[in-house]
Amino acid sequence: MVVFTVTKENSSKQLSEVLAVIYPEFGQKAMKTALKKRFITVNGQDASEDDVLEEGDEVSLYITGDVLGIDLMPAIVYQDENIIIVDKPAGLLSRSDDDEVNAVGMVEYHMKQRGEYNLDALMVPYLLYPLDEYVSGLLVMAKHEDAYLFLAEALGQRRISRYYVCAVQGCAEESKELMGYHLRDKAGRRVQILPQFKKDSKPIVTRYRKLAQAQGMSLIEARPVTNTLHQVRAHLANEGLPVLGDDMYGNARFNKKCGADYICMWLRTLVFEVGTGHSYAYLNGKSFESHKHCFPRCVYDAGLMEKT
Repeated sequence: MVVFTVTKENSSKQLSEVLAVIYPEFGQKAMKTALKKRFITVNGQDASEDDVLEEGDEVSLYITGDVLGIDLMPAIVYQDENIIIVDKPAGLLSRSDDDEVNAVGMVEYHMKQRGEYNLDALMVPYLLYPLDEYVSGLLVMAKHEDAYLFLAEALGQRRISRYYVCAVQGCAEESKELMGYHLRDKAGRRVQILPQFKKDSKPIVTRYRKLAQAQGMSLIEARPVTNTLHQVRAHLANEGLPVLGDDMYGNARFNKKCGADYICMWLRTLVFEVGTGHSYAYLNGKSFESHKHCFPRCVYDAGLMEKT
């Protein structure tokens, strides 16, 4: 969600005119679609393009930054000579094999500006794990191969904990530990959660606690104890708590009804429990918080985000 307050300069102008000035890449077609879907409000009320704004009015846009054309540069949460942690906004790819703007490319540019990048010495950004394009939150990258190998082992050994805030359909229990078996399809793009072991499947554990509940939805904090593809999304859906906006594992009809056009997940917290007696011991006990989240309007209207 993006919010701005109307200034004296934009007072007595139509909403469409003001949006065209502030977000020049937010085209007329996209704006009309957003208004039709009730993704724009003025002082909490559904907006129309010919609304006349006054100084002090609050305009809220329940739209991701890529659609608005705003700067998607992730904020740097932490960095040292070994690692960098950035806060990825929704709408930014974690990585890309094409020329699309992505977080790894931005960190590479940052390292070059600092004189840290050296391809021959393998001083390049190594992404520890990706986040889907419309999932916001913390990304960890190593700045060289040795740090990457250490972090990858730590993640695999459950010494780096990730906590996601998710809006889901359904009424979640206060807290629960989910167990099952994770199986990728042949293409490796989709997974199944099985109650019993099957060839090539892996045991998984996901824990969650409920933060809020309203209007047939719950806001939960989920921690994937194990580390597998789409684990949180698929495991919650298997439990009857599909993540809003997730048409792959969730309820596409409910998502459309709620106006949830993208996955409602936010990697809010990272905790390092990497132990001592090695060169990365300084990370032990450190925790980091994300401040970038962008959920559909229905989540805010239900008051779920007030609990965060």
